[in-house]
Amino acid sequence: MKRSAVPSVFERIDATHLAFFGLSPLGFMKNISAWRKYFAVCVIVASLCWGIFGFDSTWEQLQPFVTYFSSVATNPMLLAEGIPFAALWAEAQHYYGLGNHFSSPVIYGLAFIFLSIHLEKKGITKSLNFAASTSLTFFSIGIFEWAYNICYAVFQGQPWVITFRWKQSSNLSFFSLFILLGVLMGLYLHLSNYRFNLGTRTKALMLLALVFWLLWIAYPFPTWGNITVATSTGQWTNSRFFPQTMYAVDLDPKDGLAIGVPYFVEDNIVHLINILAKVFTTSAILSLCCVEEKKLG
Repeated sequence: MKRSAVPSVFERIDATHLAFFGLSPLGFMKNISAWRKYFAVCVIVASLCWGIFGFDSTWEQLQPFVTYFSSVATNPMLLAEGIPFAALWAEAQHYYGLGNHFSSPVIYGLAFIFLSIHLEKKGITKSLNFAASTSLTFFSIGIFEWAYNICYAVFQGQPWVITFRWKQSSNLSFFSLFILLGVLMGLYLHLSNYRFNLGTRTKALMLLALVFWLLWIAYPFPTWGNITVATSTGQWTNSRFFPQTMYAVDLDPKDGLAIGVPYFVEDNIVHLINILAKVFTTSAILSLCCVEEKKLG
């Protein structure tokens, strides 16, 4: 990386040895290889859970197990009765498809790892590598989630998901912040003698991402289930456009709140297209962010 006479904030962070009681408040940013190992463990654990709990499984399915083993930690005598795996598994199935999918940490964890390795090869190391890998991975999350929420609002008739009202306002604020962080990091890298990758690979991935978004929106296959929900303004029925496996429905659109009640419709083809749209969107942004040093002259 081309250096100016004045050290950058990241160079200052890397050079500091400030510590309190033996702990450095900024040390966590320097050891990027440790972060890659940490996210690799997260990816492996999430992948195992994804395989165990099912294709459309969610983190919420861990709740019964976490609650039970937390009780065991405070009262070990519960183990004398045997671990009720069948009951815990049956309770976990109530959360299948409802919540945050195991696929997301797998996709975004791998994105962070691959991007971090690429940036390190290009001379972006330590704290700048951590900041760039984190903010640009967040950027891909923000892009996908804003696109998802806009499509869901338009094609499923649920405009509350793109309104800055409690409690959806917190989600939209975070997604907007993720995009802002990515844009700022992009500007920083551009001004630091790096250029973004707009080569054939990036364009091909962008095209694939667009294809899967269009396939998802104008879904050409029959869906496995339709639902009708009574709301305070009449009945709501899911649309064939941009189908879901989890529909969040605002039961009282006039209450000034942006809260949806989840309804699950199992459809593995829809969920597969969802995952592929996320994979190729993330891959396209990741490829774009695989920066190269600008050639002089």
